[in-house]
Amino acid sequence: MRGWFSLLGILLLTSLSLPAADRELRNAVKAGDTQAIIARILALPGEIGDPAVAEIVSAVAEIEGLPGSAMHPLDRHRVFSTAVRALSRSPSPSFHLALQHAVTRSNKWPSRAVALEAAIQMPAIDAISLCLEASTDPSPQVTAIAVGILGRSKSVLAIDPVLLAMKRWEIPGTRQKALNGGRKELSVGAEDRAWLACRDALDRLTGESLHSFQQYRTWLRAHRGEVDPANVDPNRRRTNRTGLGLFGLDLTGKNIVFLLDVSGSMMASDPLSKEDLERLQRGTGVAGKETDLAREMMEKRRRIRRAKRELRTVIEGLGGDRTFNVVAFSTDVTPWKPSLVKITRESRASASTFVSAIQASGITVTDEALLFGLTDPRVDTIYLITDGAPTHIGMQGAELPPDSRELMSKILADTRARNYLRGVRIFTLGFEDAEEDFLKKLADENQGRYLRIR
Repeated sequence: MRGWFSLLGILLLTSLSLPAADRELRNAVKAGDTQAIIARILALPGEIGDPAVAEIVSAVAEIEGLPGSAMHPLDRHRVFSTAVRALSRSPSPSFHLALQHAVTRSNKWPSRAVALEAAIQMPAIDAISLCLEASTDPSPQVTAIAVGILGRSKSVLAIDPVLLAMKRWEIPGTRQKALNGGRKELSVGAEDRAWLACRDALDRLTGESLHSFQQYRTWLRAHRGEVDPANVDPNRRRTNRTGLGLFGLDLTGKNIVFLLDVSGSMMASDPLSKEDLERLQRGTGVAGKETDLAREMMEKRRRIRRAKRELRTVIEGLGGDRTFNVVAFSTDVTPWKPSLVKITRESRASASTFVSAIQASGITVTDEALLFGLTDPRVDTIYLITDGAPTHIGMQGAELPPDSRELMSKILADTRARNYLRGVRIFTLGFEDAEEDFLKKLADENQGRYLRIR
């Protein structure tokens, strides 16, 4: 009994010696009080100095480890963003060292992730050197953040470390040892998302869109002396290396959701291409046939017809170990399957039949479609094909629907909240009349790219 009393005494003295701020933050996390959590995170650096780093990153790790239903995604994202902001403000050199230590030494990957996100915003910290070190992190989530920064660094020194990281996440043994520590949707499929982050970073650094460690290593052996990341245009037109392209956009995902807008506006026909106009001008030489030819050409330029044809071609060419799903949306969201499906001859045929049967009508609930696309935790890539602004009430005259601007802001905020540590890539493809600024921002914020469909 005496031993038990001694142990209780030690625990009591230890708890009494903890800073009040530490107890308040932990109590706020335990209660799920978002406002109290944010207030304590903002106050801690000024109240206790360097020890605030460990307290804040530990609190973030605890919150990120809670089940998805325990806290609203927007609240969770607010806490994470506040932590990044609070950690990146201190001018103290010792605080900077504590933050860098948290990036490399914290036990849980969400702690290392939030510390890294904060550190790369501080001018006094060498972000590239820190990301080079973090690219070897045992968790795919931290690796993805690090190589994402390296891919935008335009530094030739980043190429080999990113290539090695890509190799690690191709090896089954590495994937099996991937560390968890976050909620389910952050862990499932994280290895594929880390591999894709490495691939995308090498694409940016080399200007070549390749699809395996071996392909990049072989290419670099032949072109090492020519590579200059500073001269690579990230907006260049990529060469289709996979044999699969969606309106010319190279298909690179492993676990893919295709979101297809089938609202009434998709029945519109876009202007004829330059080649079609030249063909029409040459004529047929037969009276009356020119009108038939023009009508036929305009029918082929109908958006829904073009989208369905393109999507069927992609589906029929899918192979390897990919999984996929197709989701049509207008007034309602209509998925082909409830979740991702493995590629087989039967699944390709079934999905192609689903696409062929789609009819265009209704409004454009883009927000609900994206929410569905992000629901499956295995998803790593979304391709969104659309021609208009999101709306729940439809057009009222020639102007933008009254609810569209609010919906676009909501979509961006909600996607940030659901994707900030997952790293699902979102590629957006817009027909004529699409809200390009919105689609570009959605793609840019989610490791994707916008393509205008001509």
